[in-house]
Amino acid sequence: MAEIALNILSPVIEEAISKTVSFLKKRIGIAVGLEKELDRLGDSLILIQSVIQHAEERQESDPAIRHWLQKLKDVAYEAVDALGEFEYEVLEDKVKSRRHWNPESVNFSPLFRNRMADKINKITKQLNDLKDWASMINLVVLLRGQTCLRQHQKTDSFLDNSTVFEREVDVSRILSLLRDLRSQHPISGVSIVGMAGIGKTTIAKSIYMKAKEEKLYDLAAWVCVSEDFNDQIILGEMSEHFGCSAAPRNSINALLEDLAKKLENKTFLLILDDVWNEDPDKGEHFSSCLLKILKTNGSSIVITTRSGKVASAMKPVPIEHYDMERLSDDVCWLIIKEKFLRSSTETSITPDLEAIGQDIARKCRGLPLVASVIGGTLSRRTSADEWKDIRDDKAWNLNSRDGDKILSILKISFNRLTSPLKKCFSYCSIFPKDFVIEKEDLVQLWMAQGFLYQPNESSETMEDVGNDYFNGLLSNFLFQDVRRDGHGNIISCKMHDAVHDLSLSVSKGETFVWETGCIIDQDAKIRRLRVKHDKNKHPPIIPRAVAQRLHSLFLEEVDVFISSASDLKSLRALKIVGATGGRLPSTLGKLKHLKYLDLSRSRIETLPKSFLTLYKLQTCRLKGCSSLQMFDEMSNLISLRHFYFDRRHDSIF
Repeated sequence: MAEIALNILSPVIEEAISKTVSFLKKRIGIAVGLEKELDRLGDSLILIQSVIQHAEERQESDPAIRHWLQKLKDVAYEAVDALGEFEYEVLEDKVKSRRHWNPESVNFSPLFRNRMADKINKITKQLNDLKDWASMINLVVLLRGQTCLRQHQKTDSFLDNSTVFEREVDVSRILSLLRDLRSQHPISGVSIVGMAGIGKTTIAKSIYMKAKEEKLYDLAAWVCVSEDFNDQIILGEMSEHFGCSAAPRNSINALLEDLAKKLENKTFLLILDDVWNEDPDKGEHFSSCLLKILKTNGSSIVITTRSGKVASAMKPVPIEHYDMERLSDDVCWLIIKEKFLRSSTETSITPDLEAIGQDIARKCRGLPLVASVIGGTLSRRTSADEWKDIRDDKAWNLNSRDGDKILSILKISFNRLTSPLKKCFSYCSIFPKDFVIEKEDLVQLWMAQGFLYQPNESSETMEDVGNDYFNGLLSNFLFQDVRRDGHGNIISCKMHDAVHDLSLSVSKGETFVWETGCIIDQDAKIRRLRVKHDKNKHPPIIPRAVAQRLHSLFLEEVDVFISSASDLKSLRALKIVGATGGRLPSTLGKLKHLKYLDLSRSRIETLPKSFLTLYKLQTCRLKGCSSLQMFDEMSNLISLRHFYFDRRHDSIF
């Protein structure tokens, strides 16, 4: 799947260059004293930009061009970082000058000016070398067929409640199986087995809702399990769903006691979504826990999984297999048509498009996820040529395993996203599978990365742009399970597992999840790092070469940050959520590019004074930091747009 990862290179380069050129024109005044150097840099960037499309079209078949694009991306990041240093110095000068600040006469020191001149000249030389290299590998200027960076999408509540096509029979059969089993056992269940994208979770949702509506069970709980089958976490989720008392989640005995009291003479339905565990020891231990808390027959488990071995790992609880069948081509066409009509401004489909659409439906392999995503892609295309282009894409015909085949097909939709949407989508790979993504948080993370492009003289805020990008991905059915508040505003969403796999594939090399026992390559071009480690072991140390390139870092403990803080010179976003303790070092203030900081639910008691020198900080999240002592005054944080805090901290405003 290496070729998939390459498709994210061009959008990153294109956006980085456009931002760099814009920054040169708007943010750097002639008083800097680097007019010639900046002009040469701008000219080099524009010349390089002109051959990117040709490189993009040839990269999959030519290793030399792939290497050229990777080098170009590295240089583009260097250019953005260099210009970011200018921005920081401007903001620092503004803070120190206060009311007397004049943007036309920013006071850069001779030392800073000389250092930046060297950096800019080095970057310009690298770009000129790449321009010469482009001629050697026969890259030429191509005119872009699509220049629009943004598309306003029509969104509706249908995105939350997709129709269950031809699955009513499956739902009835599974409920019948559950009914037969539950009269004979304290707990029993059904394992819904099928490949990714076939609709297992959709059926489980229908069963869950039907059971609640018809009051088939006294209680019901839904737990997304994914690859980490941890019985203590599952029991904790059950306890929360059932409204048990706040038993400590680090004590499995306390959880079982609480559940046993709550479930006395009651039945429950437990949905375990996306289970991968085939280890009989883990499965049997969890089953024995369930049997301990039940004293009456009638409770049920419904499991969704890609593996037929999961059910046998749950002994002694009897679990029946239910193998999912693919949808017919006609039903796939119905799904495509529904998604098209609900996302498009069109009210009907012409006969010529219908004929092409039915051809596309036959290529969906009976998978509702593929039909939904392709339907979303078609909704912004109304010409027969555009539909034929999708129908005739070579990705449909690739011979590969089922999982890779689905990724290849989903890539058809990804390739047709605009450059900003590609970047925003690939960023979502940093979240775990089945993670509830808060929309507001996601938009702020995109903003911190510099993804939210604002056209010249636009009255829209970056948040407006981010909302449009979110809706664009939503209308492409790359997000699902949308939750709304009482006013209909979107609060959160999730990604389907197969779609999450796609996001990892297209960002390969840039996103890395570092788990206990994993080895991290010091030469890797990682920009986004999420660290998961066993809290009973010594926290890992991020290699210096890796730390220096990071733009986003998601952690569970402060110690990992402390050991690498001085090396994180390019960091834009830092999350340390739920940390059990520790103190942030004074080197926090050296993160000159930091625009997003989230310490929510952490037991950090104080912030270093250098926190007040984070002049580029846009978002600061400190909710649930019960021990944190805040500063009385934070006016130095002149870029701050979003600040989340507990009520007791409101005196600082």
